Amino acid sequence: MQKRDYTDNMRKVCKEIDLQDSPAIYLAEAIANEQLTPDELKALIADDHNLLDAATVNYLVSNKIISERELEEDCGISHGFVDMLGMPITEMIDVEGSIQQIDEGTLEVYLWGIPSSGKTCALGTILCAAKNNRNIVLSVEPVANSAHDFGYESKLESIFTNDGDFCVLPGRTPVKTNFAIGLQLEDLKNKIHPVTLVDMAGELFCYLQWLPAGSHDKYDERHQDALGSLNRILVSNPSNNRKIHIFIIEYGAERKAYKGTLQDQYLTTGLTYLKNNGVLQNHTDGIYVLVTKTDKVAHNLKEGEYEMDHIMDFINRNYSNFMGLLDRCCRDFHINGGVLPPPFMFDIGDVCFKNFCQMDTSQASEVVSKILLAEREKSWWKRIFRR
Repeated sequence: MQKRDYTDNMRKVCKEIDLQDSPAIYLAEAIANEQLTPDELKALIADDHNLLDAATVNYLVSNKIISERELEEDCGISHGFVDMLGMPITEMIDVEGSIQQIDEGTLEVYLWGIPSSGKTCALGTILCAAKNNRNIVLSVEPVANSAHDFGYESKLESIFTNDGDFCVLPGRTPVKTNFAIGLQLEDLKNKIHPVTLVDMAGELFCYLQWLPAGSHDKYDERHQDALGSLNRILVSNPSNNRKIHIFIIEYGAERKAYKGTLQDQYLTTGLTYLKNNGVLQNHTDGIYVLVTKTDKVAHNLKEGEYEMDHIMDFINRNYSNFMGLLDRCCRDFHINGGVLPPPFMFDIGDVCFKNFCQMDTSQASEVVSKILLAEREKSWWKRIFRR
């Protein structure tokens, strides 16, 4: 069904769901009051398998508003997802960490993004691809160093297991948490690539936005701790390691305000901080953009439109300021040969009910191959300009 074919009731419900504290109760009352018919509800779920989260769908099933059979037969939901209803979300609150320093002799790969942008899921899928795709990586050896958080790595590995598996996606990580995972990747030519994957706190860029505005109601000492960690490892005492910075943009969240501010503004503020504090000038080999949750793209393609053209249009319309600053950083600091590469379309597989996924590591494997294992050019001008 096309959105233009929705009834007025269906359009109203779609707008209201994200505004409700309890979408499940709202939907139950809408059905009971005949503001929405059961068939309209099924049509909405069939059209967008991520319209409702797993807890909401489980409530509707438990209260006999919709049945598991209807989810499968009328809404086209895989039995594997329906069978997972009621399973608890994997909490990350027991893996708090704060990086003190990063050892020399590794490529540092930083992931930056705001909360709920898909950053942790991207990291988990990349880790899974590196450990399970023997077409690009022969072996992966964890490296015990001052930054490695084995608890965080183990937690991710327990969630993101094998290509094609069903999994319950993790909940949000703690506000002040920064994690590092040290690995030695052996490529197909038996060359070893020491890599440290660094997952920075999701609310870090948000805090940089709130701090000068004096929005004291939005931040506390946890945000200060997160910024302290960033400054410790990248500003006041950075290593001499080569560095790569990956920025996460969530597809479809261009108009979704997080605590009153849009994603583009948070990303621009965070990038400006990194630039003004010398982070990008310091041994940076690459800057890349991952557009996450692109499994939703097919739903929005116009007739005859190519996916990558759609993504570029999406970015240019909604993130022109942030992307323009990234372009300028690449030129000014001679990163990526002075040119910002095209963004990576990135999804982690078939996501359903916002919390469940059947994994597909093909795009994560591309990130491993084209970023983590890619050889850096050592042309004369890079040796001159790098610091």
